[in-house]
Amino acid sequence: MDRNEILTRNKDSKAKDEGLVYVEDKSRRYGEIGLSIMFILLVFYNFAKGLPIYDLLAIFWGYLGMSYVYKYRASKTKGNLVPAIAGLIAAVVFLLDYILQTW
Repeated sequence: MDRNEILTRNKDSKAKDEGLVYVEDKSRRYGEIGLSIMFILLVFYNFAKGLPIYDLLAIFWGYLGMSYVYKYRASKTKGNLVPAIAGLIAAVVFLLDYILQTW
């Protein structure tokens, strides 16, 4: 097998590039850190101004719940199912609270 054939097969391969997976994982982690910082800042601001925070809590718990839904689908463990359900329930409750407060 010559060099060009190896390169062609490698390009056509469905296997993920470990470097790309690493970058995706790292960027997702930095995005989560940025999201957490913004969430905390907005919660403090809303508290200081006397504004409701239920919308922020709905987004936070919705994100957390959905991330555990994906983990549960991959692992089928109870340790991922419970936080998935709890997170999604909390998200819906906070969303309804926000809607009722601002209606």
